[in-house]
Amino acid sequence: YGRMQRSTMFANGALLIAAGFFGLFNVLTLHLPATILSAYVILFGLLMCGFATGLGQDRIRKFFGFLHSGHGQLVFLLVAGNLSWTAGTLGIVAAVATNAHGVYAWRRGGEKAGLAAAEGGF
Repeated sequence: YGRMQRSTMFANGALLIAAGFFGLFNVLTLHLPATILSAYVILFGLLMCGFATGLGQDRIRKFFGFLHSGHGQLVFLLVAGNLSWTAGTLGIVAAVATNAHGVYAWRRGGEKAGLAAAEGGF
């Protein structure tokens, strides 16, 4: 279970990174708000991948401690997913996948949903 949850979190982060990257091309059409949102989508995707792989765990725990609780993960996934709607077709796919992941983590229940339960989070 822990490995599967980490794999889906990593895949979701990679999908957000790809959607954000292709969304950056909005700068060519001078659609600057979508370009800025795409940069945020990339950053959220990098954070998800780092959290899933355990890279920089001390920094993530220090600055993004909310990721270690079930409700914190839910809010993070919903914000990251809903920001990616502006990143074109791939952004829509990433948004649906990320929001579905958030709902799944919420339905797993309680304060220790998702990766927080697998890690023995706070």
